[in-house]
Parts: sequence; structure tokens; C-alpha cells
Amino acid sequence: MDKNQTPTVYTGDIAAEQVDPAKEYTIESQEINFSDEQHAIWADLYAGIHRPYLLEHICQEFKYGLTLLELDPLRIPTVTHLNDHITPRTGWRIERTVVRYTLADDWYKKFAERVFLITDYLRTRDQMEFTPEPDMFHDIFGHLPYLTQEFYARIEDKFAPAYMKATQEEKEVIKRLAWYSTEFGLVMEDNRFKVFGAGTISGRAELANTVMEFYRLSRDNVIDYSGNVFEQLWDHFLKHRETINRIVEGVNELHRRGQMSSQDKGWNVVRALYENLGIGYDGYLGGEVILAPFDIETIAKIPKTVYAFNPMFFVCESFEQMDALLDSYLKPIAERN
Repeated sequence: MDKNQTPTVYTGDIAAEQVDPAKEYTIESQEINFSDEQHAIWADLYAGIHRPYLLEHICQEFKYGLTLLELDPLRIPTVTHLNDHITPRTGWRIERTVVRYTLADDWYKKFAERVFLITDYLRTRDQMEFTPEPDMFHDIFGHLPYLTQEFYARIEDKFAPAYMKATQEEKEVIKRLAWYSTEFGLVMEDNRFKVFGAGTISGRAELANTVMEFYRLSRDNVIDYSGNVFEQLWDHFLKHRETINRIVEGVNELHRRGQMSSQDKGWNVVRALYENLGIGYDGYLGGEVILAPFDIETIAKIPKTVYAFNPMFFVCESFEQMDALLDSYLKPIAERN
């Protein structure tokens, strides 16, 4: 069947969807005959990210996984192709869903079965730089190169066992930990910041904003890349922690009022927030995003800005450190009786 859909522009909270259960996970819904225009959009999205000046800032694990996944730069892959390249390597499998944004309770039920859901819609040309929802390009190009590798499968395996036993408050923290690691996380590689998160990788505007922050930190003499970069980041974070907490509280209030609900508002309202709080927009805090060490206490406070640019990204010193930090919160919950 053809899928020529025009995405609705949402604001605020995730929009509720009415989906006919009979249309989910059927043979017909798994393999779709996409239009020539959809394949053309896929090709332009792929080419837009697959550029040396952007790829050099993405972690090696993504580029290795992209090779293993063997995506066609010009055509949307079939579910069969994806499973043929993923399941034998990590045991995970892919299913297509008709839901545009799967809610966490349903998402983690599938995760418990080692099923990664990909949506059935593709953004339109007016959303090439940024899409407010995770479309199939995000799902496939952003996440699935990693899912060919055991280290990523182990990370994803951590979430569902904890989520299933968590309190409602803990579930909110778990969603944020996933958001700021696998969706928008950064990792150190060869003493440089590298993009890890699928949301950043698959969104050209957010990826460019993040890369520009790497350069800005050097330009404004915040980070000396000839020294230990992660240690310097920790020093700046600790020095500005009180201010960062005030910013996070302000972002939460903006989020509650629906003022973080579009690409246009995103950082514009955060800049206005700085002014209202009397915070100088310079130095460590003078970029399009704030980079901070992967700190669970801070992540637990900052909202998922689903429909706008994220105001803060978190950096792990290594994937081993990411494993340990996620375990420190998730494992005790997962091991409850």
C-alpha cells in the first residue's frame, strides 16, 4: 500500500492517537510500497547527514554500524532487510508500527521482547532540517546502525526490566535517561566530543547546532582541546551548577506552559529565560545548547523537549561509563521482587 501522508504539526504534549488494533503488526503493515517522492526524500535526508564535515563529529560506532546495516542511500529499506542485518548479530528484531509516536508503556513492552519499533511515516520536505516527531528516517538511520552491535543491544536491554517495575516517578526518570543517552547523548572519543544520540544524528539542524557548540567552546576559550576535555567540562559544570539548576527549573516551567513546543520557540524562549533570570549569555552558557557531564540528578529534572530543540546535551566519558551510570539507577529497580 502507498503511504502518502502529510504529518500534522503538534504542539505541547504528545498527541493521543486512535489506532485500529487490527492494522498493527500485520503482514500488510510491515512491508510498504513507498512512493517515488518518499524515496527521494529519504535520499536527500541521507545525503544531508552523510557529509564529511558532519560525519567527523559522529562516534565511530555509528559509522561502523552504518556499514554493517548496508542501507541503500537512495531507497527506504524493507523490514526484511533490516532484520536480516540486525537479528543474527544482536537478537533484536524490527517491527513497523502505524503509531506516529509510541507511548512509553507500549514501547517498553516491545523492548522487553527485544523488538525495536519503527514508524510507517516519513517527514515531508518542509521538515527536512527538523521534525517534531521521530519518523522512519530517525528510527532507521539514527538508531538501527547501533542495533547491529552488542554494546548498544546491552544498553537498550537495561531499560525495559527497570521500567516494568518502576514507580510512576521513576518511569519519568527512566524516560529522561533514555532520551539523554540513546536519543541525544554525546560521548568522548579521542579526547573530543562526539555525537551518539539517534535524535541528534537524524536531525540536520540539531546536529549542526551541536557541532557548532563544539567549535564555540574553543572559540570562546571555554574548552582547551589540547588538554583533558572531559575534565574541563566537569569543572565548568560544577562551577555553574547552581545556575544550571535555575535554568533547568525555568525550562520545566516553559515546558509546562507549552512554550518549548516548536522549533521556532525552542532556544529563543531559553534565551529570553536567561534574561528574565539575570543570567549572562556568554562563556560556558553562551551557546545554542549547554553541554554537561552525564549527571543522573540533573537529567532527572530536565524535561524531554519532544517538539523543540533540546536545551542541554549530556556527555559520557565512554560507553563503559554510560553502562555503569545507567546501571546505577536502572539495575536496582529491575532487581526488585
